[in-house]
Amino acid sequence: MFTAGQLAWVGVKAQPAQAEVSFEAARIQALHQHYQSVAAFSAQGRLVEAEAELRVIVYTCREVFGKEHPDTLTSRSDLAATLAGEGKYAEAEKENRAVLEIRQRVLGKEHPDTLLSRNNLAMTLQEQGRHAEAVREYRAVLEVRQRVLGEEHLETLDSRNNLATALNDMGRHAEAEKEHRAVLELRERLLGAKHPKALASRNNLAAVLQEQERHAEAELEHRKVLALREKVLGGKHADVFMSCFNLALCLEAQAKHKDALVFMERAQEGFKKGLGERHPYTQAAEDCQKRIAAEIKK
Repeated sequence: MFTAGQLAWVGVKAQPAQAEVSFEAARIQALHQHYQSVAAFSAQGRLVEAEAELRVIVYTCREVFGKEHPDTLTSRSDLAATLAGEGKYAEAEKENRAVLEIRQRVLGKEHPDTLLSRNNLAMTLQEQGRHAEAVREYRAVLEVRQRVLGEEHLETLDSRNNLATALNDMGRHAEAEKEHRAVLELRERLLGAKHPKALASRNNLAAVLQEQERHAEAELEHRKVLALREKVLGGKHADVFMSCFNLALCLEAQAKHKDALVFMERAQEGFKKGLGERHPYTQAAEDCQKRIAAEIKK
């Protein structure tokens, strides 16, 4: 957002005798430092602290640049993403809608930033179980990206992936599976089989297979994803814990309760440390852990 070049330029323009300009330069330097803190907190999964820093950034950007400046809108979009990461989906939706309205009016409906905002809005709708609304938004973004960017552009593939996840949530599993397989093939060819986005596609394919009760196929895919994520991302990454959660559910569905409990406990502990005790993922893992443990005791 604020590059080193931008900050250096401001520093050159701010002469010691010009108090007002120097004050603005100092505020921009402070913004840069706040963003460094956000990056550090986000990387560590400390989303509550990242949110606090982002709220300071949003306020300062409005004061320095104005409410419709691209940097202000970017900071609000980042705040919305962090809120969604904390499970505060209604707040994230409100923020995304506000940013989308401004970007549509100022930049136009087909600008990349506008499409990104619309995609982010769809994600918050999906997380709230409003799948039909999410599908409508994803399709609108996909149509533009296919036409403007082409079928194999990475952002087009992101849209196809997101649409497929929403279709799966609606129960349209065969349609979702077809999309996920197509996106997986393209991502592996363009990015490589170990790329995080390729792994996300394989994970999503496994989820579709699981929804269709093809548990053996799903388990195989989940184990592949988990092994590669551990190798590429490290054992403490949030995506690794999500793979543990998904694999545990798949094992539970096959009555492999002891193995399922091992992976669910790992997921629950990872979510708790990274996202906090009250996050929806942490609570879901805890509930599943208790249910699986009860099955073992029967």
